Amino acid sequence: MFRAIFLSLCLMLFAYPAIAKNDKIILTVRGKSSSDIQFDAARLEQMPQVRMTVQTPWYPNPQTFEGPLLRDVLKLAGIEGGNVKIKALNDYAISFPVSDALQYDVILARKHNGKVMSLREKGPLFLMYPFHKHKELIKTQYFRLCSWQLNSITAE
Repeated sequence: MFRAIFLSLCLMLFAYPAIAKNDKIILTVRGKSSSDIQFDAARLEQMPQVRMTVQTPWYPNPQTFEGPLLRDVLKLAGIEGGNVKIKALNDYAISFPVSDALQYDVILARKHNGKVMSLREKGPLFLMYPFHKHKELIKTQYFRLCSWQLNSITAE
């Protein structure tokens, strides 16, 4: 009996981190009138993915980022206009118009050069503008919006 209980506890201890890791909420989106929409990695991965290779001030060479379009994520939360405030794990926060996400293919990058980003690598999410397609975006005001370690978006 003791052996069976011990084996059951061991299995639960080893299985629990794998289950918890897959269900971890990495992004919360708050609309003005709707309840919070929460995304784990799997839910974000199920959305259509966009890949872009861009030159940024944070890397010496062009880098490839991949993730869902910000406008698709906002749409799920019922955010179609106004401003949103994005916030990172380190409490960095900045606001910008939703029209940016509608006009440009802004992505919530989960992957950097084909690999899922860890916290150490600016993950789990890195907001990225398509600098390679729109030269007018190559300005400090847009670089400041490229928040890494992004974990929440709130309609204002």
